[in-house]
Amino acid sequence: MNKTSSPSLEERLNRESITLKEMVETALSMYIYDPSIGTPAQVKKMVEKEFKKVLQDINVASLVMAGLSLEQAGRKGLIPGISREKYNSDPVDLIADEILGQSIAIYLAGTRALFEFERLDKKKPGILKRLPPILDDVAAGLISGVMVKVCSR
Repeated sequence: MNKTSSPSLEERLNRESITLKEMVETALSMYIYDPSIGTPAQVKKMVEKEFKKVLQDINVASLVMAGLSLEQAGRKGLIPGISREKYNSDPVDLIADEILGQSIAIYLAGTRALFEFERLDKKKPGILKRLPPILDDVAAGLISGVMVKVCSR
């Protein structure tokens, strides 16, 4: 039997134009410098290392892949009760994206990550401002969880 390997989570995110580099840049754009954590260059390396680690976690992969699937369904107008046009406008009554992003953040770094998630979700820095409705919250969950983990060591 010929086994083919499944694409990594990082590869799947890259297909949606969500790169590790852009997530790191977005995370660092919101970082408030704390010398006890390290120099900016050290923090950047810690953030990159933590992203690579969390993207290997099967539970993170499962939550992110749920978001990727939901995004595809939304783009096609396949989410019951919401048209493609309404979906693309990021309607306020669609909160599943927020719940998914918050779940990723909490899984990675506990309830403290919710505060960082809210900060990112309101400001929408870097990559978050150009992502569609579901994926901006998925990425915000990843970024907030990673940053809380790095800054809480």
